[in-house]
Amino acid sequence: MLPAKASSQASQIEKAPVSASHISASRMSLSFSLQEWGNEFGTGFQITSPWFWHEKTAVRLGGSALWKQDANWATFYALRLGLVGATFMRNEDIRLYGEGGFLFLFPSASFDSDPFAFGGYGHFGFEFFMPKAIASLSSSYFIELGTNGVGAKTDKGQLYLNGFSVSTGLRVYL
Repeated sequence: MLPAKASSQASQIEKAPVSASHISASRMSLSFSLQEWGNEFGTGFQITSPWFWHEKTAVRLGGSALWKQDANWATFYALRLGLVGATFMRNEDIRLYGEGGFLFLFPSASFDSDPFAFGGYGHFGFEFFMPKAIASLSSSYFIELGTNGVGAKTDKGQLYLNGFSVSTGLRVYL
């Protein structure tokens, strides 16, 4: 009797439960975030491709409007284009991911005379799926912790938008 019970438990462990995250893997998503990148506050909007390569890889494009506090809250902009690699935890309600890619910076002329700066970024993310309120729509909250590396300097010679970054927001799967 023990071997049959053990084999039944093993088959249950191998079957992942179907949840909101399972359906979202094959869909495109839109995200809105609040962020602090290198002591600069901002808001962002991202679009993520449907997941591919065994539902573990996606491409993400994001745009951000940021405000430089020590320059009278001057607005500047950033674009990110990156590759995301992810896996679900066992219960499929939490997705862990890493992302890295290119960072394109468009500074404000009020504090940086360079019209463009180029760099990179990388972070780890945690995505927490919510129960589905509408059958065809799933969503999640996320938090991302990482770093930006761009050689942007103000006209006074101070680096900005470099170092630790944190973003948090809501993602909706279409």
